[in-house]
Amino acid sequence: MMYKYLLFDADNTLLDFNTAEKQALKEALAECPLQYSEEVRCRYHAINDNEWKRLERGETTREILKYERFEKLYDEFGINGKEFGRYTADIYFEKLCLQGQMIDCAEEILKDLSEKYDCYIITNGTCAIQTERFARTPISKYVKHIFISEQIGYSKPSLRFFEKVFEFIGDSDKSKYLVIGDSLTSDITGAVNSGVDSVWISEKQTHDLPTYCIKNLSELRSILN
Repeated sequence: MMYKYLLFDADNTLLDFNTAEKQALKEALAECPLQYSEEVRCRYHAINDNEWKRLERGETTREILKYERFEKLYDEFGINGKEFGRYTADIYFEKLCLQGQMIDCAEEILKDLSEKYDCYIITNGTCAIQTERFARTPISKYVKHIFISEQIGYSKPSLRFFEKVFEFIGDSDKSKYLVIGDSLTSDITGAVNSGVDSVWISEKQTHDLPTYCIKNLSELRSILN
């Protein structure tokens, strides 16, 4: 293996998005008519996940996603989503910006790997949110650049997203790239579409689409070292 460039997904690969989402939702709903509970969190998580997959497929826009997920959540619990969804979405946006939780061992692994490889981040997240969250972590010390889909103009798994990344790095030899992420539909499919190797992080299952499958981030060393 002659990899030189490691392209890390952000959420639930390096950043602990599940914890961030839970905390931001709890803080946002404290100011809203829908009371936080585990049932509410689970429904929001499912709705949000579906909306992001629709965005990946080009079926919605980032701006619609931001508000529609909360409108749908309120509607499910018998509250007028049109009346409260936008208000809640704006508060949630502010609260999520403040969350900088990282996956266990992520900083240690990034630090070690950055001594041997050029590390980058590729994320579909919103620019304002991701920029604020990254600022609350030590990630910038170990990565060469952070590619955010909102800035690039394309989202993973679009081939154009990855082409923009390759153009920025300035090396067209795809054998030198390795994508690391937790999403089959975004990270791994994007890697396959663009002709580069990939590592899928999943605790529960394996798949034949990625080049490698690992159960957690710490196992990445077994592939690269």
